[in-house]
Amino acid sequence: MMALGLFAGCTWNTKTVRRVAQITSIGSSRARVKRKQENHLEHSKNTWSAWVGYGEEQPGERTKLFMRTYALEAGYTKNPKEFLVDLHASTNSQPDLESLHALAELCLLQGQHGKLKGDERYAGQMYATAVNASYQYLFDSEFDAQRNIYDPVFREVCDIYNRSLEGILRIICERKALRPQGVLQATSLDGRPLNITIKAEGRWAGSEFERFEFVSDYSTEGLRNVHVTHGLGVPLIALRKHEEINAASKQFYPEGISVPLTAFVKTSVRPDLRQPTEEFEIQLLDPLERTHVAVNDRVAPLESDITTPLAYYLDNPLLDTRWFATAALLKGDFAQKFGGLYMLEPYDPSKIPVVMVHGFWSSPMTWTEMFNDLRADKSIRDNYQFWFYLYPSGQPFWYSARQMREDLADATQSLDPQNESRSLSEMVLVGHSMGGLISRLQTIDSEDHIWNALSDAKFSEMESSDDTRKRIQETVFFDANPNVTRVVTIGTPHRGSSVSNSFTRWVSEKLFSLPSYLTNELESMTKKDQGIFNSNVLDITTSTESLAPDSPMFRALAVTQPNPRVRYHNVIGVHESSGVSALFSNSSEPTDGVVTVASAHFPLSVSEITIEEEHSLIHQHPRAILEVRRVLMEHLLELYGVDYQTHQDLPPIIRPVKYDEVKSGGKVD
Repeated sequence: MMALGLFAGCTWNTKTVRRVAQITSIGSSRARVKRKQENHLEHSKNTWSAWVGYGEEQPGERTKLFMRTYALEAGYTKNPKEFLVDLHASTNSQPDLESLHALAELCLLQGQHGKLKGDERYAGQMYATAVNASYQYLFDSEFDAQRNIYDPVFREVCDIYNRSLEGILRIICERKALRPQGVLQATSLDGRPLNITIKAEGRWAGSEFERFEFVSDYSTEGLRNVHVTHGLGVPLIALRKHEEINAASKQFYPEGISVPLTAFVKTSVRPDLRQPTEEFEIQLLDPLERTHVAVNDRVAPLESDITTPLAYYLDNPLLDTRWFATAALLKGDFAQKFGGLYMLEPYDPSKIPVVMVHGFWSSPMTWTEMFNDLRADKSIRDNYQFWFYLYPSGQPFWYSARQMREDLADATQSLDPQNESRSLSEMVLVGHSMGGLISRLQTIDSEDHIWNALSDAKFSEMESSDDTRKRIQETVFFDANPNVTRVVTIGTPHRGSSVSNSFTRWVSEKLFSLPSYLTNELESMTKKDQGIFNSNVLDITTSTESLAPDSPMFRALAVTQPNPRVRYHNVIGVHESSGVSALFSNSSEPTDGVVTVASAHFPLSVSEITIEEEHSLIHQHPRAILEVRRVLMEHLLELYGVDYQTHQDLPPIIRPVKYDEVKSGGKVD
């Protein structure tokens, strides 16, 4: 209550917004990143140690064995650079796997030593030679019969490639020169000019980036799972320049968006010392778009991290789930300013949109766990794109449904003006809590059911202004969105919630402020059409009041028919009430703390499961995420006949229970 009072009393200028966000985000469990204390490329930060060589990483046993076998230890100790120039020349003239591994590892260590000393030119030469040698070890077809992927050295060479490439990239980034379509000049270890070209491939080709961060510098907090793949390349966090986005979907991108990229470098598989220049090509690849890279006749998996860039973007007090949800709840105009559809990736006409709709006192950030886990599945991300819908959660849910209908229609027209995308017409909505009701209202033909629940008079008898009449007409008379063909509702009060009682309604009336457009509509109807509407209809001015079980909208929903193309799936929560929810709830029935099992039950669903979790966390539960994944796979099977793997064969220990097991008040196993 104290926090709500703080929000309600604020004057919402920019300074106040940021300050309140910072204060209320302290201790938050939102997704965030934490910078690591030490760069993993540097073993010691001590300058003196770097100069004398103490505390630095030492060569591995296989490299030491190589140097002992060929009596090379003294030469390396006496003059490392001169030694490595000679080793580089001899290895190029007569290469073998052991010498390539030794050359790569020793050059990596010398590159680290040069970087610590501040000699970037020397460090760059060493890193580049290490990349070249490891690249030849991994991809030269001459060694196909000798290369042993089970040898620990093979994995070591992969790591040397990655670490050396990261060393090169760090030097480039410090010069602010890591730009797609850029060309850089340097000098190789043997003195030849080194040309480095940089290009972004795939959907980010031609894009401009404000800057790059290295995933290895950060650890992720506030997310249950961090999704990585292991292979070759350097995972990056790329921050887009918002003003440089020229696509039709630009309007749906949030400010400050960061995306995952993996840097991979191609060199000559067999370097030719007779060539006047040496060529490097650094590719910036999207790991959400491709998982492997081809070199000659070989295919290698990409190293990637798709979670840390997401957490980096969300590590912003203004995006804190708790803070933003409260601001959007209490200040309707604040939510209205930021409301609408959001995308975190470019629109793809070949992928089916999955639109996630948050619930009461929430925001799109509440979907982070599910989004993070679902897009880690290649089958999902190859076939689906995720959109997020934000609305003022303090207003009655039918007004939010009206806005969402309009926003989806505008987005469809903007993204596919010629109506050419089949995928866009197979949209899936996933709604949590009140968001499930808003999603349901996208799939029904209202006919006159909603109006009849509000008034016994004819709509033509309304005397409000033309603008108000038009908006009310759009709210109560509408057709189902033909593009929505499947809906998943999670913890949704299909028959209202007992949490909407006299106390919570009083609190909402005192603290919630509606968007100004809605306030004007309600004032107009109250002045001119008071007698048109049934008793207490015009008193329903907040979402809390609209969720009351006796709300006329639930009577209307009970008799409306959905679009026959739509398939519904339902997830119910069961949890013993405690804390604040126990104070607000007056139900003795099985409940998730906010919504009773009976209210959450939806007879029109083709599937319905029950999860033991409290209301605010149901959609973040692993079983709920697995169920949404199963539904999305089923959607693909029905559309395309593609039998993707599902979770129907999960062992009983992790299989969600059915609604029938708890509808009579029985306990969940």
